[in-house]
Amino acid sequence: MNKNKFVRELLLACAGVALFGMSAAFAQPKEILIGHVAGYTGPVAKDAIELGQGAQVLVDAVNDKGGVLGRKLRIVVADDGFKPDNTLQLLGEMKGKVVALLPITGSANSGALVKANVLETPLVGTIPSPEIVRTWTNPNLFHVRASDRQQTERILEQLVTVGVNSIAVLVPNNPFGEQSTKLVESYLASRNQKLAANAVYMLAGPKADLEPGLKALQGKNYQALVIFGPPKFVAEAVKELRSRGETAQLYALSYADSQLVVKTAGQQLAHGVIISQVMPNLNAKAMPLVRAFRDDFAKYSKEKMEPTYFQIEGYLSAKLIVEAIRRTKDASPEGVRRGLEQMKNYDLGGYEIHYSPTDHQGSKFVDLSVITGKGALVY
Repeated sequence: MNKNKFVRELLLACAGVALFGMSAAFAQPKEILIGHVAGYTGPVAKDAIELGQGAQVLVDAVNDKGGVLGRKLRIVVADDGFKPDNTLQLLGEMKGKVVALLPITGSANSGALVKANVLETPLVGTIPSPEIVRTWTNPNLFHVRASDRQQTERILEQLVTVGVNSIAVLVPNNPFGEQSTKLVESYLASRNQKLAANAVYMLAGPKADLEPGLKALQGKNYQALVIFGPPKFVAEAVKELRSRGETAQLYALSYADSQLVVKTAGQQLAHGVIISQVMPNLNAKAMPLVRAFRDDFAKYSKEKMEPTYFQIEGYLSAKLIVEAIRRTKDASPEGVRRGLEQMKNYDLGGYEIHYSPTDHQGSKFVDLSVITGKGALVY
């Protein structure tokens, strides 16, 4: 008999024995693996690390109660260094090993994923969440947070409502920045207004040159400035703008880190910066989700710090994956996908997620918060 044919038949025979002769517990791997491909190094390292920390808190809490389906969970981390090519390679290497993926980071990274159209494992969240990703119809992509469009329009709605009619933007020179400018221009055009200034700064990997953007704002007349970009550069922009005497109201999307803004710019310069939020208020301790997260964070986190919004986002992403497995009793990528699509108007404790076979958009929650004179964040 041909050797290759013999091997194929032997493998088929073994597969049959496994299906019909082994117990399910023996046939399945002992652990359920969840992947996290993100920029653990580079300009969004803080985001990626905190997402992973939050997810780990949820995993430890579930494992402490016996796991799911009698099996323990484990997160497999892969650092893409904020490089799109690495993101694609590492996501591909996760296929067949993990049941689902935690949020990836970087607009160029998610844009490359859309262009390659290679996602074959459920991905629960992307940061940021631009339109190019929101309109992608890949069945394995599930959004958690409200979109960039929803956040941007919430900020602009607030400004227009209070009579602000001169609005500028400070954006990076990447797809996220280009989309952000277009979103603002489109919204203002629908209200017969024009963008007062479109200032672009240079963002290349872990470094940014804010000067081109800051120079583009000089001599321009505007009442409010919306800053777009990774947390580090939003914080640096606030410091530079306020230090140079900027008096316009400063706004930023949820990617801004209020703690980092205060640390970088100082309480006085950070005071009054407004940030859109897509996660529940971490100070709303009466909210069941926030209370559960804080309790788990206090018990299982290795970080002795006040929890952050990226940490609760990682916690939520992992929680959705676990709930999907529980619903289908199927710890496979297909089981996670089917389980997520069963979550119509799923209330996680004051924070609602909506998925269906034709809708993977997740949450629509957007609120505005402001940094106080004492450096705290209030909604």
